[in-house]
Amino acid sequence: MVTAVAAVGLFLSPVVLAAPGPSTQAEGTIAAVEMGTVAVATNSGSQVRVAVTGDTVVIQRKSVTLEGIKPNDFVGVTARREADGSLTAISINIFPPEFKGRVREAQFPMDTGNIMTNATVFQNVRRVEGRTLYLKLGDGSVIIAVPNDAQVFRLTVIKFSDLRPGMHVVVRGTTGSDGNPVAVTITVDAQ
Repeated sequence: MVTAVAAVGLFLSPVVLAAPGPSTQAEGTIAAVEMGTVAVATNSGSQVRVAVTGDTVVIQRKSVTLEGIKPNDFVGVTARREADGSLTAISINIFPPEFKGRVREAQFPMDTGNIMTNATVFQNVRRVEGRTLYLKLGDGSVIIAVPNDAQVFRLTVIKFSDLRPGMHVVVRGTTGSDGNPVAVTITVDAQ
């Protein structure tokens, strides 16, 4: 099972918009928040200072039930491919409406071997063992089974000023020209 914190990095891979410089990620606890920077005490014990710009998107991630997914929601689904070729959801992020058009609408393999699908929900069907999501992707559709143990999160955009020391975060971004990380997204779990 993917832990909630580790999964954030996996879920948000498609959220990171194309930006110059190599990509970078830091996960841990906020040690300090200052104008223009966030210091993150990483899980490995080091501290990383990350620059924050006016383009940085701060996202709060809140666990919701399967019933929180509605038709016309734009979602990112991490799924595993089954032996018969079908897809079974591991986790689902319900993106904020403003992400539609900014997040790549597509289906693609992830480094983990799972499949990422970013698409619009057009139908939910309840079954005894879970739910099936029918997603509109371009001119076609994708069907994904959602078992009861799939993690479902609603993402909302919050302000940089909402960040506080002690919050657990995943920061994704690029390496700036000075070699220091620059945040594209900062994701924090709802407290």
